[in-house]
Amino acid sequence: MEHIAAIMVLVGCMQGEAACREVPTPVVGFETVEECHELLSPSIEEVSKAFKSAYGKCAEVDPALFVEDATIEWRITPSRQLEVKVIADDGTYAVAARAEDKPKFRN
Repeated sequence: MEHIAAIMVLVGCMQGEAACREVPTPVVGFETVEECHELLSPSIEEVSKAFKSAYGKCAEVDPALFVEDATIEWRITPSRQLEVKVIADDGTYAVAARAEDKPKFRN
């Protein structure tokens, strides 16, 4: 079984969920989801100092995706939750994209 790593995604919004952007995280990747969760709340609090609304989520990823190309898709749901999906690419690399700009995904 492969070791699963995690990434933290932080999003700040100024004027509702239509004006959101990804915010740099204090750590790029984590060896475990638990390590990510330890820094999640303080990181969201920091983002909330600069934005009207702040969201954060730890997402499990295959460590190989840190070496290979991958796309991180995120969106704010109608229930004001941050959804994150990491997708392996077969070509270009995108740091982050709003889910509304790409085809919708299902959990």
